[in-house]
Amino acid sequence: MENGDVLNALWALRENYKFLARLKFKPKALTFMDNKFNGRPVGFNLGGWLSQSPLTEGHIASFIQKKDFETIAGWGFNSVRLPVDGEWLFENDGKGQLAPQRLAFLREIIGWAGEAGLLTVLDLHQVSCHSFARPELENLWKNDKDLNFFCRCWGELASALKDVEGLLWFDILNEPTAKISADWNKVAARTVEAIRAEDKKRVIMVESTLWGSILKLDDLVGAIQGPNLVYSFHFYSPMLVTHQQAPWWADGKPYKDRVFYPGPIPGMEKYLAGDLTPETRAIFRFENRNWNKEALRELLRPVERLLKEGKSLYCGEFGVYERAPRETRLNWTRDVVSLFSEMKVGWGYWNYKWLDFGVWPKTPDGKTGPLDQEMLQILQKGI
Repeated sequence: MENGDVLNALWALRENYKFLARLKFKPKALTFMDNKFNGRPVGFNLGGWLSQSPLTEGHIASFIQKKDFETIAGWGFNSVRLPVDGEWLFENDGKGQLAPQRLAFLREIIGWAGEAGLLTVLDLHQVSCHSFARPELENLWKNDKDLNFFCRCWGELASALKDVEGLLWFDILNEPTAKISADWNKVAARTVEAIRAEDKKRVIMVESTLWGSILKLDDLVGAIQGPNLVYSFHFYSPMLVTHQQAPWWADGKPYKDRVFYPGPIPGMEKYLAGDLTPETRAIFRFENRNWNKEALRELLRPVERLLKEGKSLYCGEFGVYERAPRETRLNWTRDVVSLFSEMKVGWGYWNYKWLDFGVWPKTPDGKTGPLDQEMLQILQKGI
């Protein structure tokens, strides 16, 4: 699959959707190769809606609406990544069959995106046997019963959505936590087989393990290959820049200094001399350097190389926690977006709304604050 600048083609595609919608015609289902999409969707994650949220009817009805898809398209983007929790999509708290009413709403959402000319990357974000936030829950690669259940879930989804006309990709699992590549790659291969049994053409996205680590991409590519396949990673490096002061990041809790980007990580020798877990010490040692655009480029070398080898890659998440220094957030995001543009890799910014990263931030009183225009403009430069 060729890589290149397809903004004009994507714009024409969106306008074609709008034209067909006005005529009340249904566009032909578009495949990865037919539309020359070239693996470069750029847009937003819609986290906090059908995942990592209360999942109540009131929240789901109000948090994201059809107009949000129109807004994203109006800004010039061509895609959304849609995180969905199995707890919401499947009956019996995520342990049963597809819930018919929720499947119907999911199809409606994909329709909203399609009408706006946006690709939907459907991300199964958390399931009963795996969560990025609970790495101790490793049943998916240790328990055949859970693996069979997970494959059945995707088989059902693939079958139920096979007739969806428009742009829809599958992201089979968010941030797998397996420490050993072979454990996750075995699960991913089985899952791809289950989807292909129902849908031969759908684009399938597979994330590398260790929370989408770039360092695990080569193992993934070596284990799983085939048509209409996209390899995905997440990029939050260095963590002491992007997740500084984040209360949920346990390894970062010993570090209390404010970190500015570009620049070095301050006071690192003091922390390395302290009582740290082996995992935390390894992270701190790796990140104890001067960080700038060229340092980030070095981290992204595996991505650049795989793209040159003709593989399709997508960064499913990247961003900086909102409590980091303002200039650090803007500077880091500007450099990452610029690098992705140079490499022609697709991406989904984390996040569209709320969840500590959104361009629509959450106010202290639980409302939606003003749009972060500076951040939006930086992201638009990566289109």
